[in-house]
Amino acid sequence: MTIRALTIAALKMLVRNRQALFFTLIMPFIFIGIFGLIGFDKPPTIDLGIVTSKPTAATTMFVDSLEKIDALHIFRGSEAEETAALKKGDRALVMVIPDELFPDPAATTPPVTQHVRLLQNVAQAQQAATAQAIISQFFDKTSLQIVKAPVFFDLQVESVNAKKVKYIDFLLPGIVAMSIMQMAVFSVAFVFADYKEKGILKRLLATPMKPYQFVTANVITRLIMALFQTLTLLGVGALVFHSHIYGAWWLILLLSTLGGIMFLGLGFTISGLAKTVDAVPAIANLIIFPMLFLSGIFFPTSSMPNWLQHVVQYLPLQPFAHAMREVVGNGATLSAISHDVFWMLGWAAALCILAVFTFGLEEKRV
Repeated sequence: MTIRALTIAALKMLVRNRQALFFTLIMPFIFIGIFGLIGFDKPPTIDLGIVTSKPTAATTMFVDSLEKIDALHIFRGSEAEETAALKKGDRALVMVIPDELFPDPAATTPPVTQHVRLLQNVAQAQQAATAQAIISQFFDKTSLQIVKAPVFFDLQVESVNAKKVKYIDFLLPGIVAMSIMQMAVFSVAFVFADYKEKGILKRLLATPMKPYQFVTANVITRLIMALFQTLTLLGVGALVFHSHIYGAWWLILLLSTLGGIMFLGLGFTISGLAKTVDAVPAIANLIIFPMLFLSGIFFPTSSMPNWLQHVVQYLPLQPFAHAMREVVGNGATLSAISHDVFWMLGWAAALCILAVFTFGLEEKRV
């Protein structure tokens, strides 16, 4: 009954703490909104400048056809304007097209080879090369149509229904893991460091309440909040951004609970190390910030250098985020993520043991 009463009281205190609610619920939604609306999964476009003077009808039709290619963002202007934009870095490639690009079908004389100048931005060599490949393919196809060459090949495209993975599907499980980490670490570290600094923990020892009861109630409170965060974030992601949830809910909530326990151990460790409340941000951010950007929350770790990938796989947040992403996005089973779960269990045990040695209810100082 004591733990139950303390848990209810701790929940009320957490709900009434506006600062804690902001970082627990509002901040994750801000991240989801910003990165979800940016749309990193949209294919990039290549800025292509086209220069013509008085093009013929056939040349104009050719340029109009280029504008229909989704991968190209076409700009039309004079050679001076487009060259200036190229030097400024606003174009990957500038194409100077002769007015009479295509021969007159009624002409009796052999067609003259037309020279098309391509001005390439060296700083955007990859995009320029891609644009050149598209343009070259377009010219080849047009040349074959002009000479009425027979068609020897026919591409038969068949549509296959496959799972559509958007950036929000990658982002959302990572945000869930990140928000649980921040809630577990900062809510515990700040609150208990404040209790120690104000002498509240000392006074609690004079009551009939046992120290473990007070700690257990606060742990249960944070785990309830972790489950609430998971359900809220995934629910809003599905409703607003139409993200997909393929995994079993019981496994998702199990990971949230295990992740909460793991980072609660870290939070109690930091509160034990910090002598004052002012010391908490310095210690916590020193540990938290590297994990935020190196654990594959916003971008996959596969894009990192090989040596860094071997380092980040040992961070506590990395297996948590990876396991959550595999379950939510790919419907992985418990056996499929067993490696991540073992790492989480190991970190949870290590951090909880460390918290026992670093955090106390001022018993030794009484």
